[in-house]
Amino acid sequence: MLSFHKSHSRKDLIDIVKLFKLPIEDAEDYNKKDLTDEMIETLNRIDNIIPDEYYYGIENLQELKEYLIKPNQKKTLSIKDKNEIMTMAKLIIQYCKGGFCDQISYFETMDEVYVEARRISQFGDIPSVRRMCNLLNNNPHTKERIYPVISKKVQNELEIKKLTSKKVHTSLCVKGGGHIVMFD
Repeated sequence: MLSFHKSHSRKDLIDIVKLFKLPIEDAEDYNKKDLTDEMIETLNRIDNIIPDEYYYGIENLQELKEYLIKPNQKKTLSIKDKNEIMTMAKLIIQYCKGGFCDQISYFETMDEVYVEARRISQFGDIPSVRRMCNLLNNNPHTKERIYPVISKKVQNELEIKKLTSKKVHTSLCVKGGGHIVMFD
């Protein structure tokens, strides 16, 4: 029997119902347990889903079931773990801002910095980790590059943010004389 991992929140489940257009009416009215039961019944009853390449990268019904059985990637960290990762990212950011000098940083060697950076780069959905990777990749003392592991959903959100934040510059350039410009 299908059983969802408890790390998927009610809100996450509602988003999945909406995104994959699962035939569950008034999903917002259910509590988490009832919604989970209704989704399990629905997923066992239907043959296919609308593929999603945008947020989750789920192509078929089997992949959706596997996703729901596994722990939610965004919820796997406890608050204590997330705080530890953010603190380490901030220490590495401080190392970068200090001119990549390990004499005045928390770290004793550059190798220690990169060991920690590789470890926490797995949590690229956290903004501080992404910033740490970007700053660390500017280190002139090494060619090693560290890239954050970012979920497909966060990648798409960042792409949308990048597209919507582009500034449009409009200007008026007049060469010659005798022009009247009116604004309504």
